[in-house]
Amino acid sequence: MKPGDLILMRGTGRLSLEIIRATGGRFSHVAIAVCEMPPSKSNPTDGIVIEALMPRVVTRPFHDSILGTDYWEIWSNKTLADDQRWGIVAAACLYSAEDYGYGKILEQGFDSAFDTILFTEKMPQLDGCPICSALACLSYNEVGLRLGPVGARSIAPSRAAPYLGIAEFVAASADYEAVAAAVTPAPNVEKGEA
Repeated sequence: MKPGDLILMRGTGRLSLEIIRATGGRFSHVAIAVCEMPPSKSNPTDGIVIEALMPRVVTRPFHDSILGTDYWEIWSNKTLADDQRWGIVAAACLYSAEDYGYGKILEQGFDSAFDTILFTEKMPQLDGCPICSALACLSYNEVGLRLGPVGARSIAPSRAAPYLGIAEFVAASADYEAVAAAVTPAPNVEKGEA
């Protein structure tokens, strides 16, 4: 995992399942790698990520970020120079501790419910902080890259055709490669793990 890499996740919580159902996509969340951490025996590929969560944008260890997921993938843009990677991270960090973009998720919800991009692309936007996919798009926009055919307005972590989400965009682009993926084991209830 390198700075600026995208981590796409499929959550198992109620909101995550609703996002997947509404968008028809495979993923419910996206985070940005801030930096790698030295490998440990328990987490040989751990790192730090930044992500928009309710109630705010947070920075935390990767292993905490994937709790409550059943699958994740890390995607890396092969064309990025180190200064671009750090530019993405710096742009994302400008949103650190900002409130979650509840209005933005509402706009996304309307688009999904009505199978359109009208609410996010054609109508005036609600001001406010980003949701996870907008955080990724805005951060990539700062170094002159896009994560789909539009800016941060109508993009979702993943979205069924004919619309593109971040997952579909990176999978279709020759500039991106999947560098890691894993099925997250379910918590061991017998041992008291949540």
